[in-house]
Amino acid sequence: MKLATKQIGVAIVALAAIHIGLGLLPEPPFSVAMNLVLFFTNLFVFHAAAATLARRPARTVGLFLVGYFVLFLLVLVLLGKTPLFILLVVAYASLFAAPVLLGFFAIFVLSFVLLQPYAFETFIPLALIYSTLWRVRRVTSRFVRLCLGGGLVAFGIVLFPLIHLATEDSVQTLWRTFIRPEVRDALWMSLASSTLATLVVGLWGIPLAYALARVDFPGKRWVETLVDVPILVPQSVAGVALIVLLGPGSILGGVLESFHLPISGSLLGVVIAQVFVASPFLVKTTMTAFESVPLRLELASRSLGASPAATFWRISLPLASRGILVGATLAWARAISEFGCIVLFASSPVTAPVLVHTEFLRAGVSESRPIAVLLLVICLWVFVVLQFGQTLMPFALRRPRQERRP
Repeated sequence: MKLATKQIGVAIVALAAIHIGLGLLPEPPFSVAMNLVLFFTNLFVFHAAAATLARRPARTVGLFLVGYFVLFLLVLVLLGKTPLFILLVVAYASLFAAPVLLGFFAIFVLSFVLLQPYAFETFIPLALIYSTLWRVRRVTSRFVRLCLGGGLVAFGIVLFPLIHLATEDSVQTLWRTFIRPEVRDALWMSLASSTLATLVVGLWGIPLAYALARVDFPGKRWVETLVDVPILVPQSVAGVALIVLLGPGSILGGVLESFHLPISGSLLGVVIAQVFVASPFLVKTTMTAFESVPLRLELASRSLGASPAATFWRISLPLASRGILVGATLAWARAISEFGCIVLFASSPVTAPVLVHTEFLRAGVSESRPIAVLLLVICLWVFVVLQFGQTLMPFALRRPRQERRP
């Protein structure tokens, strides 16, 4: 029920008495002007509460009061920032009627008041997590939302170092770093070599994944295990193994050098190292994509007279294209981030991860950080473009929408 005029008058008198009492204390906590501003602020809060909480249950009124006193204790008592409290409590009273906006307000207070040194890098991920949970609140159970929210918060903590790194340098600093010739050359080398390595892996990895997805043979499980070996081998071990096989003092390396094809310390060496570490990501992901293609579609194609190769190109490959693109994205990301194997086997031409390490050893974090941020930004943009490319796959298999939800 709406508050009666008499009740409103009593509340205003009580509010005025409280502020007059604060002003009459031997040591008033506020000046006369600030006490007057707080009085009118609380009048606005009371007016907003009276309009918002009308016909609401007592539980909602209690939540409003709890939120008010949390702001009071946090900002006014603990921090002693009266102007900030006035702004926040006015915003709180204005947004209380809109739950979604109230949630963003709470995240803003948490980030910019409690977590002030890391305000921006905490507000963005928390706002995205809250937006996600708000969107799924009506289609999932509370338990699922709890699992989703807890997992996203934990994952946000895992990614927090990268988020913090991305906000450390200004655009001007990044531009001054980018125009340095050695930085541009290293970034270009990383982009070119990782792209070339992904194409090389795709040439043999996609046919291998298709065969593993469609053929059962003795020892298949061991073959699938061997595909994962480059993931299990430490980067330094992989670098030493490539040096022993293809280095200047090796038999094979000497033969290649006689044909003017030096491996170690060349672009070819960088690509070989990246192919070694990136191949499992494309092969295993592509294999899963081919396994999701219904076998009956291939059998129908064969029954209509198509050859196995034609069936692969016209049926299997287009339907698995989304998964193949995901595998290529993962392989590209793993290739461009490779450091340990490259720095041992092919430290020149210099790639971006190697340059970051070199600059860190030479001048510390201040010089290596902008290069790391540039590499991070480029990788994120390429990743976003590749992810967007998945939506352009016209023949990719998609699960029916109702199968995605319990």
